[in-house]
Amino acid sequence: MSDLKTNAVIFPEANKFAITELQLEPPGPTDIIVRTLVSAISPGTERWILRGKHVGTTFPCAPGYHRIGIVEYCGPDVNRFQVGDVVYGSANRWKGDIASMWGAHVGLSVGEQAEYRFLSTTLPAQVELEALSFTVLASVAHRGIRFCEVKSRQRLLIIGAGFLGLCAAQFAIYRGAEVVLLDLDDNRIALAKQFTPHAFRSDDPEIEEKLRAIAPDGFDLLYDTVGHAETTDQLVPLVRQQGSLLLQAQYFDRQHCAINLDQIKQRELTMKTTCGCDGLDLAETTAAIRQRIVQVTPTITHRFEAKDALQGFEILHTGQPFNMGIVLRWDERVRD
Repeated sequence: MSDLKTNAVIFPEANKFAITELQLEPPGPTDIIVRTLVSAISPGTERWILRGKHVGTTFPCAPGYHRIGIVEYCGPDVNRFQVGDVVYGSANRWKGDIASMWGAHVGLSVGEQAEYRFLSTTLPAQVELEALSFTVLASVAHRGIRFCEVKSRQRLLIIGAGFLGLCAAQFAIYRGAEVVLLDLDDNRIALAKQFTPHAFRSDDPEIEEKLRAIAPDGFDLLYDTVGHAETTDQLVPLVRQQGSLLLQAQYFDRQHCAINLDQIKQRELTMKTTCGCDGLDLAETTAAIRQRIVQVTPTITHRFEAKDALQGFEILHTGQPFNMGIVLRWDERVRD
């Protein structure tokens, strides 16, 4: 147990990515060793880390927080897991100066049992593994819908038909709400129409007319996943008096993310923000993915074997070709 090594994806500096070998710390009494089955690239957070803009980013670093693995060893005081359990989590400790930005894209990990969540005693089907690998990001959407107390027959206007927006839309629709999604990418709009008939380009010259036809009395909630102030300002007047505005994007660009607070005040909107998710979000999202309440598989556009992981990060870096969910397969048990 003193010479544990693993391959890992790292960001050595801004806008650079590589695969390196990590020397893992030996396990302690409450640690488990987890062999990675699949990991998934977060299309928002990991891009911001790659750019060096995410709060707390230090280079070189090991990114990622979407990971499912199988327990290979349990310390003598481990009481939550057994060898062979399938678990979700990215907790890991290694030697050297590579910082952890959660470090999900590794072949092997040594980490505290409390940092992992139990999934199954047997290996789920590959399609379920891939979908469940995005549980954290889908849980962020769940938190937004839960935090805003979305109810049946409410009307929601979501800015951004990316992974977060699509998951939020599905959670809202399940609650009986009517959802409109806006985006500038035709591929995302086409995908969004699998879940709602109301998906439009935000730069459509007739967009205001179309939105007023759907919600003549105004939308109950404007849900922002993009962080483009001009778009948010344009849409605030379409929210009903005393409606709500949820800010759930990344707002690192301080010079360009300021919104018009005066018009928000005039409409007496309730402004809310969320960051991350909690145990309830994770538990309910896991169940929703398994029950197909939230369909993740249609949003997975790319799959790579671990040896080709950098191809996935090249796509993340350049934005080309069109991509949303990117899955990395680390173990032969989940390969075609």
